[in-house]
Amino acid sequence: MGDVIRRYGPAVLAWILLVFLRPGPAPGRRLVRFCVLGLAVSQTALIPAVRDLTRALGVPSIELLVAHLAMVGAVWAGAQVLLRLHGLPAAARRHTGWALAGGTAMVVTFGLAPNVMPQSPFVMEYCIAYAVALLPELAVIAWLCLQDARRAPDRILRAGLGLVVAGVVAAAGYMVVRTLVAMTSRLPFDFDYGRGFLLSKALPTTAHLLVLVGVGVPAAAGWLRRHRQFRRLGPLWLALYRAEPAIALEPPRTTLFPTRLQLYRRVIEIRDGLLVIRPYRSGSGAGEQQEAAEILAALRAREDGLPPLSPETTVQGGQDLSSDTEYLCRVADAFRALRTKTPADVS
Repeated sequence: MGDVIRRYGPAVLAWILLVFLRPGPAPGRRLVRFCVLGLAVSQTALIPAVRDLTRALGVPSIELLVAHLAMVGAVWAGAQVLLRLHGLPAAARRHTGWALAGGTAMVVTFGLAPNVMPQSPFVMEYCIAYAVALLPELAVIAWLCLQDARRAPDRILRAGLGLVVAGVVAAAGYMVVRTLVAMTSRLPFDFDYGRGFLLSKALPTTAHLLVLVGVGVPAAAGWLRRHRQFRRLGPLWLALYRAEPAIALEPPRTTLFPTRLQLYRRVIEIRDGLLVIRPYRSGSGAGEQQEAAEILAALRAREDGLPPLSPETTVQGGQDLSSDTEYLCRVADAFRALRTKTPADVS
């Protein structure tokens, strides 16, 4: 069972993470998805079923080249994200050229003798090219993630970045070990310990899992936060929608995996609904509890056909989308509690 998890676990986890990382227009988001895609392809190419398939097709070891090139693409994308976030475009271009040169050298050396087994005449050159392509990118990722982890205000983000750093260091260590093992076929020294299970099998699997979990933890935490906020806003949004359906782009429906756009739309639609009932509010509400009571009273007054009050209502809320979302969540919590105490429906 443990061997099955080691062989298939990283690939399955990478594909699951890729599904949850939804596409977006931002270049950084595309690079993050490309990074996870590279990890997924790399791990998938190494599973026994793919190895057996390449042998049956008469192209043994091609899966290793695919896996290694996908890994080069993954670490390149990860380095590009961080270099651009830190405002280092010149360094980003240099690393792109470096990764391309290393990948080209890997293809050339593999083409000279398409076999990366220890007895291959070009296995040492291939492994050196692979290490040359990866190690500078890994160093950049580890260094910049470590800097960001020290400054990150969020504990979950710090933990995720710390796991990525640990995984990258483990991956770099594995690359050094792999290269030394390849060099022993040409040089007069042995490194049998590098062929053992701990360094040749457990270390790379651990590195991949640490990176994937490090990337996945903040993403999962963000999804859980969005899901909770979306659910908390539900009762207030539904009451405003029933009072004025025109505020919503779509009718109510069950949403298990709310996106950032859906949460943003819910906030905007609640704000639109509050504008609709604004003439029926007394304008005296200050704070979440009082605003929730005002909203409930305004909805009932509008439903009963009472004349508008037309007060000068002060708009309460946050300073930006994030703080305004949290403010409306607190208002929605108070609104739901009031509705529970006074079960008369506004619909």
